[in-house]
Amino acid sequence: MSTAARRIALLGTLAVLLTLLFASPAAAHAELATINPANGTQLSQPPTKVQMTFTESVNLIDGGIRLVDDEGATVPTSDPTVDGRTVTWPMPDLPEGAYVVTWRVVSSDGHPISGASSFGVGTAAAAAPGPDSADPTSSEVATGSTAPWPVIAVRLAGYVAFAVFAGVAAFVLFCAPGSSKDPTLQLLVRGGILGGAVAAVAAIGVQGPYTAGVSMSQMLDTRLLQQTLATPFGIAMMWRLGLYVALGVLVWRLPRILTPLGGWLLPAGVAGAAVTIASAGHAAASGLVDLGVDALHALAAGLWVGGLVALVALGRSVEPRALHQFSTLAMVSVLTLIVTGTLNSMRHLDAIEELWRTRYGVTLVIKLTLVAGTLAAAAVSRRRVRHNQVPRRSIRLEVTLTVAVLAVTALLSTTPPPPRGAQQTIHANHGAGPAAAGGTVQMSLDDRGNAAFAVIPATTGGSHLHLVLVDPNGRLLSASGVTLKVANPGRDIAPIPVAMSMRDGAWFASYRFPFPGTWKAILTVEGIGPSAVVTAADITIRD
Repeated sequence: MSTAARRIALLGTLAVLLTLLFASPAAAHAELATINPANGTQLSQPPTKVQMTFTESVNLIDGGIRLVDDEGATVPTSDPTVDGRTVTWPMPDLPEGAYVVTWRVVSSDGHPISGASSFGVGTAAAAAPGPDSADPTSSEVATGSTAPWPVIAVRLAGYVAFAVFAGVAAFVLFCAPGSSKDPTLQLLVRGGILGGAVAAVAAIGVQGPYTAGVSMSQMLDTRLLQQTLATPFGIAMMWRLGLYVALGVLVWRLPRILTPLGGWLLPAGVAGAAVTIASAGHAAASGLVDLGVDALHALAAGLWVGGLVALVALGRSVEPRALHQFSTLAMVSVLTLIVTGTLNSMRHLDAIEELWRTRYGVTLVIKLTLVAGTLAAAAVSRRRVRHNQVPRRSIRLEVTLTVAVLAVTALLSTTPPPPRGAQQTIHANHGAGPAAAGGTVQMSLDDRGNAAFAVIPATTGGSHLHLVLVDPNGRLLSASGVTLKVANPGRDIAPIPVAMSMRDGAWFASYRFPFPGTWKAILTVEGIGPSAVVTAADITIRD
């Protein structure tokens, strides 16, 4: 790079850094901010509507919002409407009884989220908040963690295809113009274009079942396809498909990119494709600054990975000058990756402990570890290039590690960041025990003790909930906080929060289960160790 180009690059990097450092925090995925009627409200008159406000814009799913009565049946209602982040749902003339609102919507970043709330008309609601609660709401990531494997696989295919196309084409344009007629590079570019287009179409197909929570066998369902195409994710995929078609016309014969027009169109098209990658991820809900950061991250990764693929493909025929040119391009790409990756980490995590206490954080740590190994291999390659050696082994290692990085990135793109201000844990006992025949069940807290959870009486007429925490020696265990949610997976009822209060070393709440059946109690206990413990058990509720 010339001295002028280096100065421009440095000034541009500093400008981007200053903009990002003073930008507002990034959003994660949408969370329910308020719901009216509030959870646990007892109304004297039936409500005319249910209104939900989220922290960011959401998209509706057909059948994603349901009203369930105290017999567990779905109540016929009008369709809800959405205006940005507010969902309005007209209610029919409801008779007396307890009702549960269970909802599932799609966040702007493409993640489905779900939750539940309850209210009563002329009678006690299913949830009776304690005196210390204030409008508890529930907002959960629908799958509990990450997307199904077809969604992850399709995104990985899209990333690899983009990297191969963008990196190989950039290598020819900026590093080795003389290799434009190489048949292997021509085949790689065409494969990247076709693979990227197919991956974009497949992404639209699998996104519908993912967000709706149904089988992937319905990926060709026209209703789900229409829903997906109306979301920011679907729009981004259509733009990506259109760009690949246009770029395919340009680079189907690789030497065309060496013309003056091709030299401008190719970088513009590649940058546009990087923006569509960012638009289909977490940055879609966070504004233009985050969109720019993610696009730069994707672009830098593509140039680096694809350039390495080109070097491997050329083998011994690569010219020393091309090696030196790519070494400079790779260095700029790596520095961009480090800066944008660090900023992304800072903006999606509230506290350093979320790196090991959340699924998103742990996945991010794995990615950073692989990136560190890749950087070490890149350093070896750069040193050998400076000594006029061809670093074949270290380049192959770089390619292997970067493919692993792309795989983890695909997983990370479908893993929701932790909610803002929420204490998250990955230390959890997810295995629910057998349904209790009566109203008492033991819930394991791993090596920290046990929780005795009692529902008295275990009927739909209204219950008192008792919770006692004990250590392995049977002594009372002091906790700084307890969060209880109840769900009914069999009837597709998402977790409903139940506020608990502490008295004389035990925790208490009042709750009216809306209908009988097997209910799952999900308990989060904080303050009994370095991280919170999440455990669950089933309770059988009778009429």
